[in-house]
Formats: sequence, C-alpha cells, structure tokens
Amino acid sequence: MSSHGTLHNSHSSKHSSFYSFQDKNEFLQRSPSLSNFSNGERQIHTPTYTRKSTRHISQLEPDTTALWGWVLLLTAYFIFVFSMYAIVVSKFVPETGNKTLDWIKRDEYYCLLVPLTLPVTIYAIFFNWLGMKFFRHN
Repeated sequence: MSSHGTLHNSHSSKHSSFYSFQDKNEFLQRSPSLSNFSNGERQIHTPTYTRKSTRHISQLEPDTTALWGWVLLLTAYFIFVFSMYAIVVSKFVPETGNKTLDWIKRDEYYCLLVPLTLPVTIYAIFFNWLGMKFFRHN
C-alpha cells in the first residue's frame, strides 16, 4: 500500500485498476451494485438484533424471528409435558388397554432417554461454542 492510500497489485496488470481506489467515495462510485443510488439511498436498514453489521436485510424480506420463537416455545412445552407424563404420571395411572400408553407405563429405559439427552446436548453445544471462541480469539 502506498502513502496515498492506494493498493497496487504487482502480479496482474489487468486487475490493478480495481485495487487503485483513492478513497471510499471513489469505490462507491465505481461499484456496479451501488452506482445507481444517491448518497441518501445507500443507507440500508439493519435490525438491532443482528450481530454482523455487514449483513444487510432487505425491508421486503419478512421477519420470521417471532414465528420461530413461538415454534421453539411450543416444542419445548410439548416435550416437557410428554416427558413428565412418561416419567411420573404414567407410573400412577392404572392399565388403560391402549398398547402405547401401557408400554409407556411399563417402560423403565426410554422414558429417561429423552430427558437425559437434553443436558448432554447442552454440554456438547456449550463446549463446541467454547472451543470455537478459543480458536478465534487466540
């Protein structure tokens, strides 16, 4: 990089004009995707819940964050209710004659498999995240 803020590519002369912008305004003027907009129109709305400031979400794209939040909440609710029935309630209910409900009542292994998978999954996700943070920041 030279003292005037230009970057010259010594390996390829045909691409050197792409890297020789004097400043950001010249880059924006030469950029094919931004050349049709005035300075006021270059502002792109970025929601506050996005972490990456370089990702721009179009106003035309529907926001499905609330929908997925409700899906996660309802799924967690149904898993909790089913697990509590399989672990606790079914042991106190008399034989019903329904093969599935009676199998859940007599079960001693699978009724604990789903609830015990949850802490193991949480630990696996946490340690995966922790390892990624150590890798990226060291």
